[in-house]
Amino acid sequence: MKKFGLLLIGIFAFSFAFAQDDEEGSTMQQPINRAPAEFAWEQVDVGEFSDPIPYAPIRQADVMYYYTIWRTIDLREKVNHPLYFPTEVRGTWRSLAQTIFDAIDMDHPERTEDVLPVYTDDMCLEPTPRGDLRGNLAISYNIDDIDIETGEVIGTKPVEIPFEPKDIISYNIKEIWYFDKQTSTFKTQILTLEPIMEYVRPNTSSNYDEESQDNENVSEAPVKKRIGYIYYSELRPFLAKQEVYNVRNNAQRLSFDDLLTWKREFASLIYKQANVYDREIQEYITNSRDQRLESERITDELRRFESDLWEF
Repeated sequence: MKKFGLLLIGIFAFSFAFAQDDEEGSTMQQPINRAPAEFAWEQVDVGEFSDPIPYAPIRQADVMYYYTIWRTIDLREKVNHPLYFPTEVRGTWRSLAQTIFDAIDMDHPERTEDVLPVYTDDMCLEPTPRGDLRGNLAISYNIDDIDIETGEVIGTKPVEIPFEPKDIISYNIKEIWYFDKQTSTFKTQILTLEPIMEYVRPNTSSNYDEESQDNENVSEAPVKKRIGYIYYSELRPFLAKQEVYNVRNNAQRLSFDDLLTWKREFASLIYKQANVYDREIQEYITNSRDQRLESERITDELRRFESDLWEF
């Protein structure tokens, strides 16, 4: 009888301990299988967006006129903020840079299917090896190595900062404007997109100001780094599946493909037009104000061409 009582006590103690472990595991370790606290209704997955709307077919014989220009989209302008924010993934929202580099998938260089390639040339004919992408994106520079005891410079040491999508602050796009005589319309189409990263290197002792004899307050010009060229038609399927913040009505769903391809709701500045010298505006106009005026002049030429096609 005594043994039987001890056995019951042992079973009860074991069951109590197991119940405690199960309770702790259920509250601390079990994943939460519900939607994030973002909407008051059941939200359809953003992946349910349809495929990108195809361009209207165009024959070369129907193109009576075309013009190629290059623009830069500065994400620091307020109208372009929907392309830059959020800087971190928040619920279903992602920035344009985050969407692009999720499609590139640099964390898995061995992957070759369903990924976005990056090219080294403007014609998108030479792809960049996937194993080199992460190294190309990392910010690396040398700083002075100072002896702690003497304070003397004994050499240099490399510093490397990992890449983050929020470091992309502008995009260069190449687009073509053409007149289709079959539909009597003046159309535009983006050909390539080039992310531009900008950063400022920390001051080092090599930045020495002769007048103030102070190397701590020397400001350096921002350094721009080009990532590579992305063929826009290959990027569109990824853009069509990512929802973008709609500044007019958040309930009206809008994808990055709608924003860039069809609505073209972004501010930009033309920095190059097709020319026989293949030079940018800044190469023959040095003043920034005159560069902007030249950009507006090119835009007016395109508008004037379209308006001159019609007679009343």
